[in-house]
Amino acid sequence: MRRRLFLAILLPAPALAQDLRQTLARQFRDQLKPLGVWDELPGLGPGWRPDHVPDGWRPFSSGRWRWTREAGWYWQGDLPFSALAEHRGRWRRIEGNWWWLPGSRFDPAPVAWAAPGSGQIAWAPLASEEGMPTGWSVVPLTELTLQALPVSPLADAHGLRRRAPPDPAEIEAAGGRLPEAVPLVSLATPEDVRAWYATDSRSVFGIGTPGFRPPPPGPTPAPTGPSGTDDAWQAFDRQHRLDLLEAERRRELDRERDRDRLR
Repeated sequence: MRRRLFLAILLPAPALAQDLRQTLARQFRDQLKPLGVWDELPGLGPGWRPDHVPDGWRPFSSGRWRWTREAGWYWQGDLPFSALAEHRGRWRRIEGNWWWLPGSRFDPAPVAWAAPGSGQIAWAPLASEEGMPTGWSVVPLTELTLQALPVSPLADAHGLRRRAPPDPAEIEAAGGRLPEAVPLVSLATPEDVRAWYATDSRSVFGIGTPGFRPPPPGPTPAPTGPSGTDDAWQAFDRQHRLDLLEAERRRELDRERDRDRLR
């Protein structure tokens, strides 16, 4: 920790980023080495290139989108490295190859969204620096929630209009299937979920939830409606609060274990 603070004072931001990537590369090297190649990239530090990917592959093009109660969209990749490299760090295309630059922060959907045309939705990996993302994938908006996602590359991104992530209600209104809301912990590891709750404001403010309305203050409401059942929003709001309480309980258990180790 002291070393990190010392470097933050002395090093410019790019050098500090490279230093952090060196540390993370040592952490992830053994996990990713059987799946690709590590190399030192000029001006960027360590990077990893995946082997044995489909022809024309680009990040976030092999898998499907899931809707989570707490975090909104989550990319469920179907490649062996997806759980790590498509949820941490950034991707950069260099000389025709995609390279992963290690990062520490877990993100359910580290992509930019855009509207390439009427009735279409596109996404691309977030850029590793200022600039327009590259490697766009596009599907009809109504098919975003399909299990077999019919992804196509977006050939021309010139003049592409960026937009917010699509709301499930928007997909339903266009004639698509409303996605099933699943808990984030059913897709990500408990450690990743705890890290996300600790660092992402959406877990507190509910950004990205369908038709979000700030919940009123007070205890978790009891079910209402016919036969004591919730309507759709009440059910979502109730589960969201329960998930927050569970995450806080887990954080408190972690803090107690840390205190016990220090005694």
